Amino acid sequence: MLKAAFLYSTPQGGHKECADAVREALALSPQVSTVGLDAIGYLYPFLGPLIEKTYVEILKHTPQIWDYLYDNPDIAEITREIRQFFSFLDTPKFKSLLSDTRPDAFVCTHALPSGLIAEQKRRGNCHLPLIAVVTDYEVHSYWAHPQVDRYLVANESSKASLVTRGVAGEKIRVTGIPVKAAFSQIIPKARAKERSGLDPARPAILVMGGTRGMGPIKKTVDALLGLSEAPQILAVAGTNSELGSDLKPLAEAGKIRLFGMTDQVPLLMDAADILVTKPGGMTSSEALVKGLPMLLLHPIPGQEERNARCLVKNGAALESGDIKDLAEKAASLLRRPEELGKMSKKMLNIATPHSARDAAEEILALTAHESPRTR
Repeated sequence: MLKAAFLYSTPQGGHKECADAVREALALSPQVSTVGLDAIGYLYPFLGPLIEKTYVEILKHTPQIWDYLYDNPDIAEITREIRQFFSFLDTPKFKSLLSDTRPDAFVCTHALPSGLIAEQKRRGNCHLPLIAVVTDYEVHSYWAHPQVDRYLVANESSKASLVTRGVAGEKIRVTGIPVKAAFSQIIPKARAKERSGLDPARPAILVMGGTRGMGPIKKTVDALLGLSEAPQILAVAGTNSELGSDLKPLAEAGKIRLFGMTDQVPLLMDAADILVTKPGGMTSSEALVKGLPMLLLHPIPGQEERNARCLVKNGAALESGDIKDLAEKAASLLRRPEELGKMSKKMLNIATPHSARDAAEEILALTAHESPRTR
């Protein structure tokens, strides 16, 4: 029996969704059990919420700071000793993690816990296989550690980037970003619209801002409601209660369909003709599998800007400079369904619908060939 511990950075969000997708695939094997943990919350129960709040506030008010910090080799070098020091402080907690979960392998879907486990391996406190699952279309410096035994990445470009950062090519597998099996199950659009409470004869636009409901979603919804094409709007506020309150009057007036945290995203993507979103790795990968054309607005500096470049380059998305431009692009696409069809085909050509299964198989293959480890 193999027991894999999946570590991510927050109790909700894309990194956890990725972990859940692979755990779902591994659950098909009767010889595997898994456990999922918010590593930051476990190791830093008091610092975790502060780290999350600081990250969100930086993105809201001073995104240029994040742009400077992200994948900056100088910052990575400056903070190396700090990260090693925190790892030293983590050692008692890490030993508790080992005794509490008794894993046979670690699978990390965020660079921070991957780096923490890698440092514990470097110190000789851990000898278990470490698998890193990258959840964006490009990698950054904080992923590269010689102690990682296997990397699962989105594409060949990510593999090449890791190799340039000193990672041996034989450690890297291109699986795509893992998404849940529900996204591979396509419901005909008219039926999906009916099940979502929409008119099957009218176009629909799904508006999302990730788990946190980030970005100018209310202004975007207002602009889309003003289009002469009269699209039906599905808006997902996620955990953003303030956004939910702002959108509630529109929902009560019957102008939009509003969702908070929901497990209905696969259905909503089937119902929509266009997805308006920021280009998070998970949402983008789910949309690719659905063949749902994307309009991108306000990507987070760093990882999402790189995701946007990849998606636009492959014809899977259009990027907008502002809300007015986005609304004009949406109207143009709704008037030209043949263009939506072309985008959808390009998306399906680069989609990886079996990515979670492939990731699970790579984990099983690696752990099957590993010799017994000392915990």
